[in-house]
Amino acid sequence: MKLSAELLKASRLVFAFSDCGLKERLSGRLAASYARWLGGFRTLELRSGGKREGYEVAALGGARAVLASRALVSPVSFNKYALDLGALERTALPALEAAAAAGKVLLFDELGPMALKSERFSARATELLFSGAQCLVFLRRGAGTFENAFGRMADTVIIDLSEEGWAEAVAAAEGWLDLKAGQMETK
Repeated sequence: MKLSAELLKASRLVFAFSDCGLKERLSGRLAASYARWLGGFRTLELRSGGKREGYEVAALGGARAVLASRALVSPVSFNKYALDLGALERTALPALEAAAAAGKVLLFDELGPMALKSERFSARATELLFSGAQCLVFLRRGAGTFENAFGRMADTVIIDLSEEGWAEAVAAAEGWLDLKAGQMETK
């Protein structure tokens, strides 16, 4: 795929999604194919008997922790789930810090309302997003704070992740990551 001029110069590639399964499919594919050049975290649904029970955060190649669950007891909640904000701070932040120190593309999977509940995580994530590091971001539709910020950022391409646009999204992500991996290899 020939990359657009906008995508060629982008330091941040953002996928806006509303379908969690589609997001997990693309994120998982990219994390597996580009593990050498990516660092950061993924957010995964916890399911039991076909029913979503919550979410966990997983550092690429590392620790996992339950982020949201009906079974948790916490003063912080989102919708029907209690949140363990420490899961983001203990799992996602160290993975992002290590990736930034290693000069990898930072994977933020995902930024949304739950991430905004942690002031510590949100503050550091914002710093990293503006640090000049290359960032691959999955953004939940409806996370207004993040949506507005990305919409105003230079060097940022936002792609709507949908079933209809799946092939184009995959091609754009793989082309962009191929470019970034090639740049890392020549440094």
